Amino acid sequence: NDRQIEIIARATPKRDYYCQSARGNRLFELGLGEVALAFAAASAKTDQLAISALTQTHGTAGFARAWLAHRGLAWAADMLPPDPVAPTRSDPAAGQPKE
Repeated sequence: NDRQIEIIARATPKRDYYCQSARGNRLFELGLGEVALAFAAASAKTDQLAISALTQTHGTAGFARAWLAHRGLAWAADMLPPDPVAPTRSDPAAGQPKE
């Protein structure tokens, strides 16, 4: 209806969401911060290309740190724990239980 269209038109993209259910309709603010939005709102084609490139360069273990830095959130990347070091195949002790 016209009222719903007006409500949605006045909503702020990536912040306000309109829920329509059997119990009623409501506009609500999700309230995500810039770090959460860096991950949750990365839906553009350019974002997807950057995600692919960063995953290839940094692997899945280093992706979060690289993505945050790419999005200009280096301070958040610095708060992440260091990337785990995966054992290499040339290491004969790799995968062996420690005694």
